[in-house]
Amino acid sequence: MKEIMNKLVENGYDAYIVGGYVRDYLLGIESLDVDISTSAPINKIQELFKGEGTAYPQYYAYHIERDGVGYDITSYRKELKYRRNKPIELEPAKDLAEDLLRRDFTVNTFAITHDGKFIDIYGAKKDLDSKLIKVVGDIDKKFSDDKTRIIRAIRFACTLDFDLEPRIIDFLSSKQIYYLNEVPPEYKKKELDKIFDSPNAYKFFYLLKRYNLFKYFNIHTVPNVTQTYNRYGIWAQMDVDLPFSKEEKMIINSIRMFVDQGDISLSDFPYHSEEVIYNVASILGIESKVRSLLDILSLRSIIDIDMGINDMLEYVDVNDFKHVYKSVERNIMEGKLENRREVIIDYLKCL
Repeated sequence: MKEIMNKLVENGYDAYIVGGYVRDYLLGIESLDVDISTSAPINKIQELFKGEGTAYPQYYAYHIERDGVGYDITSYRKELKYRRNKPIELEPAKDLAEDLLRRDFTVNTFAITHDGKFIDIYGAKKDLDSKLIKVVGDIDKKFSDDKTRIIRAIRFACTLDFDLEPRIIDFLSSKQIYYLNEVPPEYKKKELDKIFDSPNAYKFFYLLKRYNLFKYFNIHTVPNVTQTYNRYGIWAQMDVDLPFSKEEKMIINSIRMFVDQGDISLSDFPYHSEEVIYNVASILGIESKVRSLLDILSLRSIIDIDMGINDMLEYVDVNDFKHVYKSVERNIMEGKLENRREVIIDYLKCL
C-alpha cells in the first residue's frame, strides 16, 4: 500500500486512501479492499503501474492485486449520469473534496494521506462516533442515481450495528421506496448474505416489518426468525424468491429437513457440513447436545469394542456418554466386563 502511494506522490500527484478501508480500520475491522484516490489522470496511472494491473479507463480506474489485497486506484472524478445503478458519464473532479462528494455515506468519506494523516471533510468522524449512517448530499438524488445504495444503507446499519439517519428512515416509508424494484435480485441476495452473516440480522427484520418492505426484497413470509450460525440458517427459516446456487439450495433444504424432524443424530454428522449441523442446532436450541455429539465423535478407543458408538447411544444419554464409554473401555481392559455386544448392553441397562 505504502509503495503504491509513494509512487504516485514521488511522481508529483496527490494520493489518498479513501472510503471503506479507512472506516473499517477505525472500527478495528480487517479489510482486503483498498481504494486510493489520486490527482493523477488515468493514463498516468497506467504508465506508472504498467503491466501490473487492469485498467478501466471509462471509470478512470486501475485495479491491482498484491498479496491477496485488492487496490482500486482512481483519478479524481465526478459522476454525472447513471443508468441501471451504474455511472455512465464521468468527468475529472478538481480535487479530493469534489471527488468525495460522489460517495454514498459520510462514514465512507474518510481519507488518509501518504504520510498517515487523517482527512475528514464531511463529518465522517462525528457520524462514525455517533454510529450513524448518513447520506452524502441530497438523498433523493443519491438514491435515484443508484438504487442499490438504499440496500447498502440498511446493510451497513445491520453489519456495523449503526442507526439510519432520519432522512433515510423517512425514505423507507415514502413512495420512492419503489426504487428497490429496480435492484436486481442477485444484488439483493448478495447484500442480505452479508447481513445474515452478521450478529445483527434482527435489525433487518425489524426494518422489514416496520416499513413493510417484504415485496421489495422478494420475501414472501417471515416468521419469528432465530439468529443462527450463519446465513444459511436464516435463509432456511424464510420463504423467498431470490437466486440461490445448487449447493446453497442443498444446504438450506437439509437444514429445513432436520428442523422439521425436530432433531439431529450422531449418524447424520458424517454426511452433512457444519453449515447444516450448526444451523440446525441454533434453530432447534440444541447447541449443547450438538457439542456433546461432537465430543463423542472425537472418542477413540485403544481396543476394538464389540459395540458401535451409535448403538451405545440408544442406551446412554448424550451428556453422560463420554464418561460411560470410558467406563466400558476400562472395565473390558481390566477383565471386569466381557467384550461382547450382549454383555455390554446388559451393563449399560444397569447403569
